[in-house]
Amino acid sequence: MSRLIIHYFGRRLLDEPNIRSSHQIPTPRGGGIALAGGVVITVLIALWLARIEPAPIYWLLLPSGLITILGICDDLFNLNVGIRLAMQFLLAGLGIYFIEMNSEWLPSMRLLISGLMILFIVWMTNLYNFMDGINGLAALEAISVCVAMTFIYWMQAVNTDVIYLLIVITSSACGFLFWNFPKAKLFMGDAGSLFLGLSFGLLIIESSHENFRLVIAWLIMLGVFIVDASYTLTYRFITRQLVHQAHRTHAYQKIATRFNSHTKTTLAIVAINFFWLLPIALAVTITQLNSAAALLIAYAPLLLLAQKVQAGRAE
Repeated sequence: MSRLIIHYFGRRLLDEPNIRSSHQIPTPRGGGIALAGGVVITVLIALWLARIEPAPIYWLLLPSGLITILGICDDLFNLNVGIRLAMQFLLAGLGIYFIEMNSEWLPSMRLLISGLMILFIVWMTNLYNFMDGINGLAALEAISVCVAMTFIYWMQAVNTDVIYLLIVITSSACGFLFWNFPKAKLFMGDAGSLFLGLSFGLLIIESSHENFRLVIAWLIMLGVFIVDASYTLTYRFITRQLVHQAHRTHAYQKIATRFNSHTKTTLAIVAINFFWLLPIALAVTITQLNSAAALLIAYAPLLLLAQKVQAGRAE
């Protein structure tokens, strides 16, 4: 499927290098169509074969599939930021509706909690989009996080449907990775990054119905993306820079420039996921390490690194 996208979008959707780009040559984007399409097709086949319950179709596949279409439109037509945000809120709300439709919250509390959940999901959707900037990073982040969370869910013996979804996302991301790492022949584009960001946001919210410690494990495993995007955008907001404008001031972008290598930077982040964040996530879910302490331990070095490389500061 990725080969077909390269052929079709090779001229129609070419990402031209500019002063804010981390790549040097024009490269087709839109590879996220193959990634998302692989997930959607595989899960629908699994539903047809009765290998998975229908519920994830509604709370995950429907909103994530629709946001992929939004990403395709954005890749093609560069949609207005207001339209993009409005659709993201709508689709996040759709996912929350199906996740929380049987909840026992009081109506007033339900409205407040659902609103906070929607805000969180929209933030997750956008931060994943912000962090898709160098070869292999978004795909390998998805693969490493999904592999880690599959192991954690298996250890906890909970929700086999989610385990199946994580395996499918991992497989699709691996298929895309072949074309994106170490040398990018194809970029993911908004179609893929929005799909992954929204999917992870919804998976985190859904996990709260299983065990709140799974939520903490998700937040820990996604720590590199959460800390880098949050620190960078907060710094840019405080210093009155245009936060919605494309830039090259994320910590990962500055590190890639210092290393003069996308590959080293991406692999270093994967190593952080497996050798730093995963043991902490396991400690939370298996040894009952305090959740607040675990997040502090996981995030503190990442915050210090972002500060050290001056993330958010214009060159």
